[in-house]
Amino acid sequence: MRPLPTITKQYTIRKIILIFSLILYTSTIYGQYSKSSEALTAEFFAMYKRDTNAAFDFIFETNEWLANDKEEIDKIKAEVLEYKTTLGDYMGFEKLINKHIGGNLNVFVYLVKYERQPLKFIFKYYKSKNKWMLYKFKIEENIDKDIDKIIEHELLNKF
Repeated sequence: MRPLPTITKQYTIRKIILIFSLILYTSTIYGQYSKSSEALTAEFFAMYKRDTNAAFDFIFETNEWLANDKEEIDKIKAEVLEYKTTLGDYMGFEKLINKHIGGNLNVFVYLVKYERQPLKFIFKYYKSKNKWMLYKFKIEENIDKDIDKIIEHELLNKF
């Protein structure tokens, strides 16, 4: 058996490199396109720690209809900026609720911790055309009602 000519070996190596590059490129594009709602929220909070405005731009860009409502996005950004001045420094976050409703709706509720008091962020995601997108977002400052309901529920179950 004769050894393959050098040209064929180079051709084979180039072919392997090309195939590998295409696979890597395709998986990267598919990975960005199909991020889970959990991954979107994790990326939001990673950005929120550094730049709240960029975090909101990112999460609202997952839904082209919400991204076009610049007035609402700017309102939320201004609200968060006001919270920074009245509530102190951002101290982190904690997931309170992770609810999957069917295969195409997810709701996440987070406690967003500031020095003075926490806020509640509610993310509602919808999966359309195999892509998760933010469907609704809400910030709640007064979480006392929730705490009171939990306490009342616990007391009723105790007796």
